[in-house]
Amino acid sequence: QPYRLYDPPIVHMMNLFRSAVVKAGLQSASIMTLADMTTQLLVEKRLFFANDQTPNPKQQVAAVQETTYDPIRTLRWATVGLTLHGPYFLLSFGKLDRLMLGGGGTTNSLLVVAKKTAIAQLVIFPPYLVALFTYMGVMEQGSGSNANKIMARVQDRVPEAFMSGCVFWPFANCINFALVPASARVPYLASVGGLWNGYLSYMNAKRGEDG
Repeated sequence: QPYRLYDPPIVHMMNLFRSAVVKAGLQSASIMTLADMTTQLLVEKRLFFANDQTPNPKQQVAAVQETTYDPIRTLRWATVGLTLHGPYFLLSFGKLDRLMLGGGGTTNSLLVVAKKTAIAQLVIFPPYLVALFTYMGVMEQGSGSNANKIMARVQDRVPEAFMSGCVFWPFANCINFALVPASARVPYLASVGGLWNGYLSYMNAKRGEDG
């Protein structure tokens, strides 16, 4: 909807909110696309083109799946970034900032940084992991999604990802909340998030398609 000066303030706020959510989703989708491509091509050593030298047809199909770049997997991560990661963390960290401002004090004091880091890790991060691995499970299984298998994957992957995140994200968020100016937070979080999303992408695929 075009911006018009005579629209009521609530309309301008809604337009701004929608544009911010879309922007955050596009940023996350771009980051996750690059991260998964990098993971597949550099970490997992996959190739863009299949090596079809395996004589057995069945073995050839399996070898191609394991060693060739998977664009559908990258598309799934891009979808997660666009529809889950970007909007979720935009809204969650916005709420966290307002909560901390309401408590008074400087926004980068040691106490505020510690509170933000703890809330981000213990309150914001776990629901995202549950939603992430559920979402990925549904997309990977498609129309034949099995709720029990998806929940088993969530129960298996979420604790591992959370414990790994307890090492990575508190340190990253301490730097973010204490040292990074507001104007530089988006590129900072994009860069750091790219490393983490690459790890999640690798962890999600390292055990293969387990159903």
